[in-house]
Amino acid sequence: MHPDWKRICDEFLTATCYSPEELDEYWTDRTYDRDNRPDTYLTHPDALVRVPLGEPTFPPTPDLWTVLRERRSKRNFLPEPLSLNELNCLLWGSQGIVQDMGGYQLRTAPSAGALYPIETYMVVNRVQGLEPGLYHLDVEGWALEGLRLADLSDEVCAALLDQEAVRASGVTFLWTCVLDRCLAKYYERAFRYVWWDVGHISENLSLAATALGLGVCIIGAWHDSLVHELIGIDGREHFSALTSAVGRVAGQDWQEDRRAPS
Repeated sequence: MHPDWKRICDEFLTATCYSPEELDEYWTDRTYDRDNRPDTYLTHPDALVRVPLGEPTFPPTPDLWTVLRERRSKRNFLPEPLSLNELNCLLWGSQGIVQDMGGYQLRTAPSAGALYPIETYMVVNRVQGLEPGLYHLDVEGWALEGLRLADLSDEVCAALLDQEAVRASGVTFLWTCVLDRCLAKYYERAFRYVWWDVGHISENLSLAATALGLGVCIIGAWHDSLVHELIGIDGREHFSALTSAVGRVAGQDWQEDRRAPS
C-alpha cells in the first residue's frame, strides 16, 4: 500500500471530476476518431484450444423480481461441475452481443460509449467438457480460448488472498480492463467509467447465476500482481478489474450456502 494513498485518491477524484465551469474547456482540442479507435475485441490466436459456444439454451428461470430478492453471496460450493451450457448462459448474460449497430455492437451489460473495455478471463476448475485451466472469452467469435490447460486452483486461490471458495468454485471469473478503448474517447474520465462497466457486468453475472440456481460471490480482494502474472498482462494498459467465483450449491438454505468451506 502506498503510504500517501489518501492524497493520491483525493487527487484522483479531483482530476476525473466534471464541473459546469470547466466542461467546455475540458473538451477543447479533444476529439474521438471512431474510424481509428482501438480494437473493441481481443483474441488469442495462439490459444491451445478453441471451444465454440454457440447460442446458449436458456432453461426456465424464476421471474426477475424473485431473482433480485434471492440474490445472495454464496460460497459453499459443492464438488459437482457446472455444465458447459450453464457457463455459456453466464457468459451470455454478462457479455453477450444482442444488437449489431453496424460500426459497433451492443451487449447484455451497458458500457460507457459502447466501448466495452472489459475482458473476461476464467480459471475453470470444474466444467463438463472443459479441461481445467485458464480461458479467455472471444466475444466477437463467441468461443472460449484455452490459454493454459492445467489445474490452476491453487494458483488462483493464492492470487485471490487464499479464499477457499476460489479453490472450490466451478469457475472463477477474472475481469480485466483494456484501458485504451475507453481512454481514447473519455481521457481522464475513463478511469471512472471502466469501474462502472465492470460493475454492470458483475451484477449481470450475479443475477444470471441466481436465476440458474448457482452460487456466486463477487470478490474484490486479490493480489493484482499475481492475477496479472497468471493471465499474462502488463497491469497498466491492461489490468485486473474485478473477480467472481461461481459454483454449484445445495440450494436449501442460503445461510448454509453463504460461507466458504474451511
